[in-house]
Order: sequence, then structure tokens, then C-alpha cells
Amino acid sequence: MKRVGERNAGVNPVPEQLENYRDRSGFLVQTSWCSVVANTKSMDMALFAANDLDINVQRLTLKDNDTLNNVICYDADVCGFSRGNLVPLLCNQKDSATIVATKADSDEICGYGNIRKNIKNGAIVGPLYADSAEIAERILYELLKAFPIGEVEGIIMMAIDCNLLAMKMMDKLGFQSGNGIARLYRKEEVHVKYEKVFSQHSLNFSIF
Repeated sequence: MKRVGERNAGVNPVPEQLENYRDRSGFLVQTSWCSVVANTKSMDMALFAANDLDINVQRLTLKDNDTLNNVICYDADVCGFSRGNLVPLLCNQKDSATIVATKADSDEICGYGNIRKNIKNGAIVGPLYADSAEIAERILYELLKAFPIGEVEGIIMMAIDCNLLAMKMMDKLGFQSGNGIARLYRKEEVHVKYEKVFSQHSLNFSIF
């Protein structure tokens, strides 16, 4: 914490450590919502809605400079600050795939998501940001096609319970939700476009 100094910071303590962080370590601000880690060992792809969205989806690569920069801008619009180093790292990560959705009539970014293997040979979906639940579901469908459930030992998503459409989507697709994980801040809550967050990037290394 010496490196952080007087700046704001956030943490996601496991339930048994909540009081230690909140009451003894200076993380006094607790949000009204919780993060929810959900997982599934199987996936029926027929559960995905056959929606006729007027969007295009593509796999993002570092060679596609224009789309990459547009995704960085979209990510910043959701989170409220630029994570220009994160998106290229996601694309360049081994055993991962990043899918981008764009509006068919304008090529404007309307969502993106990443899936990657974890150390337990499972797969983590996140971030998954989208303008609507229908777009998020389409991106998730494409991500799971890139990482078939039979080739990994389960899929993990990390939603926030104030996005009811995200919670509903996970429930519909058969994800089993765990207990809520509190979010604490030292000074003030960092507000983002919660309605666009369908799965967070990481509970360990990123705010959203």
C-alpha cells in the first residue's frame, strides 16, 4: 500500500476477510452491489437465443489496428478510464480469443469479450462488455465456439449483481453462481457503466 500512497484503491475480499479489510485496513467504502463468480462444467449451445441482430462479429488481432484502437476507446467508455495496455495484452495472450461486435450499418463497436485458459485448464470469460444482453449473448456464443466446453474443464464468468440482465443470462445458460464478493474502496466508489458489464476482466488484477 506504500506504492498506492494516498490514492484510491479497490479490493474484492473473500467473505471471511471482509471485516479485516473494511474495519481494520482502511477500505471503508462498501458498494451496494457484489461480484458474483459463476461456473459451469457443461454447456448446451442450443440455449443461446437465435437472435437476428444487425451486427457483425470478428476475432480481434493485433494486426487490425483500427479495430483495436476502437475497442480500447469502447473499453474506456465503459470503465471511465483508458486501459490501452490491457486490450493488446488480451489479444496477445496464449490460449485466448477476443471477439468484437460492431454495428452493421456503421462499424461502431457495440461490445467485446475475451476468453482464456486458466491454470486449472478451465476457461475464464472476461471482460465481456456489451450495449445489450442480446449482444453480450452473441459474443459469448462466439467465445465458446472458440473454446469448446469439451476441451476445457469448465467455464467461469464474473458478473456484478446490479446488472440483472447479466445475472439472468448466466442463469439461463446453466451457470451456477457462488456467494457474492463485496467490493471495497479506500476513498470513494468508482462508478462505471454497470449495465454494460456482463463479466469482469478479473477480480484479482483489475477493478472491472
